[in-house]
Amino acid sequence: MIRPVSAAIAITASLFLALSQPVIAAPAFNRQAGEGLFGFGLGYLTGSTLYHISIYDATGGVESELEFPLNTFLFGLEGGYVGKNANGRDAFKIGLQWSTNLDSGSGKLKDSDWISGTAETDPLPNGLGLPAHPGLDIYSESDIALTANILDLRASYNFWPSKGLVIGPLGGLLYQNFQFDASNVHQVGYGPYAPGFTGSVSGLVLTYEVTYTIPYLGMHSELLVGRGFQAFLDLGYSPWAAAKDRDDHVLRKKLSTAKTDGYAYLATITAQWDIEDNDFFLIRGQYLEINTKGTQTQTFYDGSGDVFAGINDKITSKQLSTTVLFSHRF
Repeated sequence: MIRPVSAAIAITASLFLALSQPVIAAPAFNRQAGEGLFGFGLGYLTGSTLYHISIYDATGGVESELEFPLNTFLFGLEGGYVGKNANGRDAFKIGLQWSTNLDSGSGKLKDSDWISGTAETDPLPNGLGLPAHPGLDIYSESDIALTANILDLRASYNFWPSKGLVIGPLGGLLYQNFQFDASNVHQVGYGPYAPGFTGSVSGLVLTYEVTYTIPYLGMHSELLVGRGFQAFLDLGYSPWAAAKDRDDHVLRKKLSTAKTDGYAYLATITAQWDIEDNDFFLIRGQYLEINTKGTQTQTFYDGSGDVFAGINDKITSKQLSTTVLFSHRF
């Protein structure tokens, strides 16, 4: 897969050179006009995205869970606009953040399967049935290669209860797209599944793509400590979180697609130090949790034409990111 990292770095260098030309700026609390904002930085994302499917009836059922790791270094760009009030203080801010990964990620895809009831004891293609075996039947791990693209459009409005405190409403739209190639699977069968379902296969075994779209509302706050340090806290919640995914099991010639919806919440903490009047150094940490439910459809392209729809599906994600940024106002 091709990531736009080189292009992003080139754009960053060009913009930074342009912004590094001499700028004549009035003192921060005397400016009435708005200001532009540009920044770039490096970060690290950790966590996972997973889907869990299940289908049951009176005779038993099947469950499966695939957990994809989100462990990768990030490069990011930011831009925006800050409006001023009559006193020259920040009144509102609108900004766009974009980030992508610099490496291929780390960690293993973890795939677990459970079967219970008569579905477990039905004859297999070789004509042999298997005795009931409650619990985990099959587990596998695979290497992954990740491509990530994240966009966060965020706006906030400031009320000033005092000189050093800001509080106000927050709104935004978060978009995340993660693509995985999984290779070199090693699978283990348990109980009666051990002899026929334990082994390894080299090469590509599946491709997976998941997209999250999360409009959110919340609260923005700032604490000013002197003129050289600020702390920011953003809390957001979304009852409109949506996910869609596409899992192509190359070895089994099975394509699974799903659309789900639910809720998400996030918390962002930022510490900012002034370098010069218009230049700032920031450290930002963010926690994000997404929970959605819907249905999955499985289509086999092995010549059988089999299609299974209405499978219960949960697509969820827990993420923690840390970013170090340089920011410039102009």
